[in-house]
Amino acid sequence: MNPLAMRAVALIAAIALLGACAEDAPDENAGSPVASFNEDFTDVEAYPVFVSSEIVVGRNRLLVGLLSGENDAPIASPSIDMAISFFDLEKSATTPVTTERMNFVWTQKPRTGLYVEEVAFDSPGRWGAEVRLNGDGVDETVRANFDVAEQAATPAVGERPPAVDTPTAGDVAGLGAISTDSDPDPRFYRMSIADALRSGRPSVITFATPKFCESATCGPTLDIVKRVSEGYRAMNFVHVEPYELPIGAERKVVPAALRWGLPTEPWVFVVGSDGRVTAKFEGIVGAPELRRALNEL
Repeated sequence: MNPLAMRAVALIAAIALLGACAEDAPDENAGSPVASFNEDFTDVEAYPVFVSSEIVVGRNRLLVGLLSGENDAPIASPSIDMAISFFDLEKSATTPVTTERMNFVWTQKPRTGLYVEEVAFDSPGRWGAEVRLNGDGVDETVRANFDVAEQAATPAVGERPPAVDTPTAGDVAGLGAISTDSDPDPRFYRMSIADALRSGRPSVITFATPKFCESATCGPTLDIVKRVSEGYRAMNFVHVEPYELPIGAERKVVPAALRWGLPTEPWVFVVGSDGRVTAKFEGIVGAPELRRALNEL
């Protein structure tokens, strides 16, 4: 299995809320405040799943799922409020750096959903999260931990992403050769990534494979981008399949997905007229989120 597919299975599956557990590594700080962020989720009503495949120093669009403590089943309820206090465990396990209230977003209504918020981390290393849940019969506070990396694998906000020549409608007899979307919008296949980035106009680049998505969120994500695009006719919209078509027994990642460092799918990138990334979204993106990013261009 190729690297993208392997990481997609391991990481983006959490977006579909298939399950996860706390860190199992031996705790060298047993009995200390740090140890409280490294406990198994036992005897709890619900617990969080940190879904984001890359959490880095700087701004992050953090994705968090919720599972039942009884049977590890997905919990999807906008009536459950989630607030998270973040601790830099290398500095203090008792004083949080920041506290954020997370926003609920459906991934596949009414079955699965995620909590989303922009969070900034000022240093790499191990961080702790105290997650408070309240509503819809749930009243729970649990602690978890996660790692913050120095930098991301995907193009960072402010960077110029690779101008890759990707297939367009002019290269094939039919859009089915370059898209697994059941109802493809021809506008999304008129130009390559390279064409869009060199056009001098803002662009939205979507990497998604609706038919073969590991998380089952590629189709819904692409549908949202297509609906939003109707209000931004002056912008470029490009859809790229992350795997070569037709897909065989072993998926082969396309050069564009490799060059852009994608660890999972789907991803949506917003690029300004200067060719620099202004926003990026892993997994599902809400229409209001995307419109807000486009309106800021």
